[in-house]
Amino acid sequence: MTTSTSEILIDLGALRHNLGVLTTRVAPSQVMVVVKNDAYGHGLVDVARTAVDAGVSWIGALDVPTALALREAGISPPTRIFAWLLDPAEDLGPAISASIDLGISTVDQLHTISAAGRPDAARVHLKIDTGLHRNGATVDDWPGLVSHARALENQGIVEIVAVWTHIAEANDHEDSLSIARFEKAVDVARELGVRVPLRHLAASAAGFARSDARFDLVRFGAFVYGLPPGDGPSAESMGLRQVMTMRAPVTAIDVLPDGRRRASIDLGFADGISTLAPGRIGVAVRGRRHPIVLPLEVDRTWIDLGDESDVIVGDLVTVWGDGSAGEPTLQEWGNATDTMSEELVVRLNPRVPRRLI
Repeated sequence: MTTSTSEILIDLGALRHNLGVLTTRVAPSQVMVVVKNDAYGHGLVDVARTAVDAGVSWIGALDVPTALALREAGISPPTRIFAWLLDPAEDLGPAISASIDLGISTVDQLHTISAAGRPDAARVHLKIDTGLHRNGATVDDWPGLVSHARALENQGIVEIVAVWTHIAEANDHEDSLSIARFEKAVDVARELGVRVPLRHLAASAAGFARSDARFDLVRFGAFVYGLPPGDGPSAESMGLRQVMTMRAPVTAIDVLPDGRRRASIDLGFADGISTLAPGRIGVAVRGRRHPIVLPLEVDRTWIDLGDESDVIVGDLVTVWGDGSAGEPTLQEWGNATDTMSEELVVRLNPRVPRRLI
């Protein structure tokens, strides 16, 4: 029996290349590398260390447990780690002690910080909702949030590091409205006595495309990993390289009653292969693309070889990659399966080994 060596390759050289492209693109704005969901399935600690080694000074962790895990892994100050998805019942004391920057949307969250009773000031980024409705204070609540934070700053309980927001990045018109609302919120904060050292609004798409969305800091997630939006420009056209390749050897070959041959690999829907893949997307074997066909099994995928006879057990199948072996990219996979490339990578099973190259 052939032992499967299915694996996910993480190209740290491609990652460093993308960081260079993005840093140059948005300069003089700073870059935050977002590593939520195990760095989009690429490996939390390895990605964060690579980013820091490349000169990135901001890491976006999403939540406090991830931020603390990075600190425990040796990602220490002066590297800033930002967490903004906060559990209402969460004890923020450990985050404050670890010098984690916190995204704050409500006065109640400021009360939680006060209740933690830590000697060091909590570093807070005050969030205004500019239309996406993903947390953030409303326009009516914004002055109260800012004023309360300012009072706590005077007491040494918090340090106001930034004003920030999320935008939809769906169309230019809506994004322009969000940018205008954000600028107005910054003006209000300044009128209330906040110095506003940093402003950040844009994630990958707006940060790459719009200079007026960059402000002082751009939060890059998917683009760091060479994952552009579906039906948009390709990674190659933006000067980015896909960081992840997934591949597996052929483990069996069947000959069907009509004489057609099919091959299997030991990756299935439990590993993250989309159930919509059969009949919509192919994989590459020996530089040629072959379609995925039914049945898609929990731990096995079947590939139609047609009447080609040269594929044998042990041949390497590239499921997705940068296209250099004839395989589809993750952007192609996303388009073919009616989803986003980033959804495909975050759903990958950790049991598939990752290997750094």
